[in-house]
Amino acid sequence: MREFSLSLIVRVWDTYLAEGDGFAVLHVYVCGAFLATWSSKLQQMEFQEIIQFLQHCPTSSWTNENIEILLSQAWMWKELFARSPQHLLNPTPTSQ
Repeated sequence: MREFSLSLIVRVWDTYLAEGDGFAVLHVYVCGAFLATWSSKLQQMEFQEIIQFLQHCPTSSWTNENIEILLSQAWMWKELFARSPQHLLNPTPTSQ
């Protein structure tokens, strides 16, 4: 959260609190959406560079619109996948 301005932090927490008991689940998807935002850049970096980048993410110019997109993507993924644990399992090869 330290990467965002106070008004954006309040917006994120408002969403978390609205989720009630679903906070922990939504948070996983918010983190995933945040990483997906920087995915192409992160994939080009070495481990140490990734750590440094994530500790100083370029979010100082983010607006409420950026947070809305992030939260929307996270909520969409949560609705699609949170109740479908089968997507986490490795597919078993079929014997022929």
